[in-house]
Amino acid sequence: MGFNLGTSGNSNKLSMTDFLGGANSAAPAAEKEIDINSLVPWENQPFKMYSEFKLNELANSIKENGLLSPIIVCPIKDDEGKYRIIAGHNRVEACRKIGMTSIPSIVKDVDENRAKLMMADTNLCQRTELMPSERAYAYKAQQEALQALGSKRATAEIADNYDEDRRTIQRYISCARLCPELMDMLDSGRLIFAAAVKLSGLNPKVQETIGLVLEDKPKLKISADQANELVNELGDMQYVTSKKVLELLSPGKSVEKNAPAAKITLNRKEVTEIIGEDMSNDDISEFFYFCLQHEELLDEWRQLAEAEYNKDYKDEDDYDESDDNEM
Repeated sequence: MGFNLGTSGNSNKLSMTDFLGGANSAAPAAEKEIDINSLVPWENQPFKMYSEFKLNELANSIKENGLLSPIIVCPIKDDEGKYRIIAGHNRVEACRKIGMTSIPSIVKDVDENRAKLMMADTNLCQRTELMPSERAYAYKAQQEALQALGSKRATAEIADNYDEDRRTIQRYISCARLCPELMDMLDSGRLIFAAAVKLSGLNPKVQETIGLVLEDKPKLKISADQANELVNELGDMQYVTSKKVLELLSPGKSVEKNAPAAKITLNRKEVTEIIGEDMSNDDISEFFYFCLQHEELLDEWRQLAEAEYNKDYKDEDDYDESDDNEM
């Protein structure tokens, strides 16, 4: 699913009735071979490049099977002959690795906002593994583009497009305000999503201090309740000391008490009822390690956990569309 990037009537406003690439798209797609040296990366785009290992895998696949899916580009108005990459940065780098000099490309002659929507949409729809930061910055970019194109319900449009709860989209967009240190911790799993959402409203300098405290105390975690307490105490402050943060996180106790236990204990009977009673303890251990290495299984679990978290919020009918304009 994707956004329609056409215009409605003569208003030049974005229409949401069709999807990306449909009959009413902003310009018909034209596929052509483009010199690889004429391609310009999208600066500061929210999606991270593949690791060297994964990039090599992609390069080997292209070398063996060819480029199965063309990249998407748009002409650069002020630099004749150059094209900005909308979707396909990893494919371009993989093609460079194997010495390709030109790349099959779909050319979309679109403005900045429609290009931004395409860039975010193609990656959100096609990538199977996305970090929280990538979702946050992509949803934020889409919100800004939709608002610039005249949408009064940008967050709701994004939620409908990806079949997500509007509050979930808004919370990801809130996380786009996290300082780099806290965003990295959110991506690594050190900072839980619910806590990250709450901390995102704090002054950036205060966030940085919290990040420094967490870096200095590797075993320290912040729960949603603790994040809420930090926000209540530090909400209007422009600066805070590390000592104050530690006091708020550990009143009257060692901060290490928030550290996870050295061992995780599972009820064998409950586990074997789900995965099979004939499995040995070693088999069960191997099974869990297998699950932990597959991002799609973790994503499914995170979605279930987030659904439980969402139950704490009001019904969708109580949603205030003015939230779209708060960021």
